[in-house]
Amino acid sequence: MIVIVSSLSFILDGILSRYLYSSTFFLPLFTIVSLIIIYPYFNNHYDKYFRYLMIIGSLYDIVYFNTLFYNFFLFILIGFIVGFINYLLSNNLYTNILITSVSIVFYRFATYIFMVIFKNFNFDINILIKSIYSSLILNIIYCIIIYLITEIYSKKHKIVRSK
Repeated sequence: MIVIVSSLSFILDGILSRYLYSSTFFLPLFTIVSLIIIYPYFNNHYDKYFRYLMIIGSLYDIVYFNTLFYNFFLFILIGFIVGFINYLLSNNLYTNILITSVSIVFYRFATYIFMVIFKNFNFDINILIKSIYSSLILNIIYCIIIYLITEIYSKKHKIVRSK
């Protein structure tokens, strides 16, 4: 289930990024959403979860960003955010929506700061805010859909999740 959700999200990121332009209100970050959805399926095996994040982050760097270790480290930081919020709150749809929102804001902010510092990009708060709310709309919808699908599938096939 973990690999299926991650692979689907990874592929959909590429497909939708190709057909949706940065000027639209829908900017996909489905791979980050998948990191939130798959967390309970590791059943408190944090070392396996973080190794998986390293692999997905490295693949994301190679395929989509052409960078080395940028998303590798960002995905690990997002993993800490996911783990911390799941530690504080029980795992349910509302918690996943909250974690998705926090993770996307963190990812967009970190990426924007990276662009300002290293790519000689002018800082404009309006561009940052637009990229955040454009990412939130589509990814929260995806979070709800994929959460419900995995919830139904895990109950049907008795797949154990941590709470």
